[in-house]
Amino acid sequence: MTADPLDLLCRLVRTSLAAEEGHAVAPVDVGAVSVRDLLDGVRRHRVPELLHAHAQRLGLPAEVDRVLAAMVDGARQRRLVHALETVRAWQLLDAGGLDALVVKGIPLAVLTTGDAGARGAGDVDLLVRPEDVAAAHRLLRGAGWGLHEECRIEPGMWAWRHVLRWGHTLTYLGPGADVDLHWRLDPMPGAQPHPAALWERRTRVEVGGVAVPTLARADAFRHLAGHREGWTWLRTLADLRRLARDPEVFAQELPAPALASLAAARATVGLPDTVPGRVQAALDRVPDAVLARARARHRLPVPPWGGASTARDFRDGLASTRGPRDLQQLAVGLVLPAHAALPVRSATAWGGVPRAFALRAQRLVRR
Repeated sequence: MTADPLDLLCRLVRTSLAAEEGHAVAPVDVGAVSVRDLLDGVRRHRVPELLHAHAQRLGLPAEVDRVLAAMVDGARQRRLVHALETVRAWQLLDAGGLDALVVKGIPLAVLTTGDAGARGAGDVDLLVRPEDVAAAHRLLRGAGWGLHEECRIEPGMWAWRHVLRWGHTLTYLGPGADVDLHWRLDPMPGAQPHPAALWERRTRVEVGGVAVPTLARADAFRHLAGHREGWTWLRTLADLRRLARDPEVFAQELPAPALASLAAARATVGLPDTVPGRVQAALDRVPDAVLARARARHRLPVPPWGGASTARDFRDGLASTRGPRDLQQLAVGLVLPAHAALPVRSATAWGGVPRAFALRAQRLVRR
């Protein structure tokens, strides 16, 4: 028994996932943590659907289960809107002749559980080829999605070229659901498969009665493990455990950042019996300091838009480098990262670069 809300939440998530896998589980004693602290953690880590589905086997108090049920019921409308917006955004690009994949979100819930509502509502993540970003931008803008108010870029501007070369995503705000438009899965080009391979291996899942294309299970696994989202939310580590039930996801060797995230999953929500021994041995070699950093991230408030840590991004990026192109990416990310160009409207580098540096300096001084 523990009085630490995070430790208790990890035990609840781990037990729920074990129950999902058909294991016999025992109730979890939640008496040493206040109901308020426990529910705050559930909201923070986005796992009400998971815990509510297994509330009886977890032995959760009736008071806690009632609040979980209210959370799930209260988000039902958002989940429906999320499904509709997912289909609308994909069909918009598909009708415009763009070959887009829908990643994370509802397709990931279907891949991992078969239930479109198992992960709750969120953003719509679309992956397009780099040469299609400008066309996707125009289609989204025309359909009512708009860039964040700090993003002033448009095709033809210096900032647009800078963001496309050194960034990997743009966020478009919408009344129903926001859209994250990706042209790379990872900031480091060497940390992801070749785009042609992603499209060749893609699969389809049903969202709102429509079959939409998404990443193959192994690609979804490597994507989630590689970009450290699981160091923010336990929900993502739960997704990793679910994907790890398929032995095929371990057919290729995993890079160091993926192993670090998988080790964080093992230390928090656990891993299934399907993880090969060679992978378990590699996880044993992940330094304790890495796991401590992951745990510290789990305790922090979720940062607002644009609240990234430069030092943390550098450390994570360095672990992801695969060659000279990635080192160049890392260097530019330190000096003039893609997001520094978002507010700049200059058409040329002569006007854009000094302005971006000035804005970056102001931001650093404020911090």
